[in-house]
Amino acid sequence: MTTYRETGRRRIADLSTMSSGELPHSSGSIKWIRDDDVRRLLTWDDLIKEVRQSLAAFSRGPDHPEGVVQPLRSRIPVADDGVMLVMPGLAKEQRALATKIVTVFGGNASKGLSTHHALILLMDTCTGVPLAILDGELITEMRTAAASAVATLELIEKKSNLIIGILGAGTQGRSHARVMSHIFKDCKIRIWSRKRESSQALAATLASEGIVTEVVMSVEEAVRDADIINTCTMASQPILKAEWVKPGVGAPSPDKQELEEELVRRATIYADSKVAANKESGDVINAGASVYAEIGEVILQTQIAKKNGTTIFKSLGLAVEDAVSAHLVYNLLMQENKKWSP
Repeated sequence: MTTYRETGRRRIADLSTMSSGELPHSSGSIKWIRDDDVRRLLTWDDLIKEVRQSLAAFSRGPDHPEGVVQPLRSRIPVADDGVMLVMPGLAKEQRALATKIVTVFGGNASKGLSTHHALILLMDTCTGVPLAILDGELITEMRTAAASAVATLELIEKKSNLIIGILGAGTQGRSHARVMSHIFKDCKIRIWSRKRESSQALAATLASEGIVTEVVMSVEEAVRDADIINTCTMASQPILKAEWVKPGVGAPSPDKQELEEELVRRATIYADSKVAANKESGDVINAGASVYAEIGEVILQTQIAKKNGTTIFKSLGLAVEDAVSAHLVYNLLMQENKKWSP
């Protein structure tokens, strides 16, 4: 049901109160897709497949007929702890064209609000007509974890009886625990967070989904003998020391600086985007390290995966991941609506 509020003589749809539906537009109508439908429609298997294809396409380059056109995101600082990012992208082969607008306000956590808020505008690649506006929070959460899953499957030699350390019990900690337990059915997951109650709350949530985890007291305990370490914090200073990481471990890592510089320098570094990693990754920049390859190059087999030593995957987040994820959700919803149409 669409809810409207009056503004003078015009009626404006109130997106905060309406469920998924349609919005009036000069070209007809635009689908409005809420996180509830994203959660219902997206599966890890479908998403990982799409994200893997988009990472490979990104590494083909913008001039390739199956490549990706994507500039570096625009970054607008807001207040002391806030930023707005604008992320347009086109995946040619997957026919996905979208722009995500996301705000990140670290101080929201103390206010009981999400630190990230996002909307994605999906457009038709043939006509440019807007197709849908989607809630972007869950797509961002899941596509980030899916990218880590793609990289992990490409880079890790061992595939069973894995020990996985999750550093951080927020949105990304939750999503990474879910995707890792999905792709490695017999893994053992340890969770650490600065606030123990946050780790315990996440463990309880995961337990209700059938995912067994262990809450630990320290970073060192979480990563001891771990085969995979997911760093999912907002840390601006390193929390993971080189001496705690065993040789051969894989460490998918989002932005910020979470890794000790010695660890970064001794590891083989992969990224979703070399350009973005060299410009935006605190871990790479502060360590004076170089990115060996994009994970898309490994998928395309234009670079060999070095699996014997310690590997780091720097996931900065690509706009094209949002585009293909939104396109997937839209197509799934259209198929569902067609199925139930009289």
